[in-house]
Amino acid sequence: MQYAEPYWITNFLMLFKEFAQNNFYFVDRKKSRDCLARLGITDQQAKAEIMGLTYEDYCRGPLPDKGTTGGELWEFGKRIEGKEMFIRLKVVLQYNMAKCQSFHVAEKPLQYPYKGGKKRNEYGSLPEL
Repeated sequence: MQYAEPYWITNFLMLFKEFAQNNFYFVDRKKSRDCLARLGITDQQAKAEIMGLTYEDYCRGPLPDKGTTGGELWEFGKRIEGKEMFIRLKVVLQYNMAKCQSFHVAEKPLQYPYKGGKKRNEYGSLPEL
């Protein structure tokens, strides 16, 4: 799998966080809502966790959004309340909007190509030294 470079991930997160200051939208999905309720996390607490993401929390993307608005999706993971959370984000440029598409417990282990400052090759394994 080809991963985005840390530079592009950081650029995406900077733009997302800039838009999120004034126009943050949490997509109202049952899976996300149920998860937040089970963990006792408010939308504001979830947003604060998202605002703390870095390139090291990156898992995949950009991926094409096949929904009605198109664009790109970026996937991240973060450990919250002892659970590994799956977070899917999108920037909607035409509305200067930061959008959280998904925020729930990961259904399978997530891969973090840059966790701990390590870079993995396109096959997902660490490069040989």
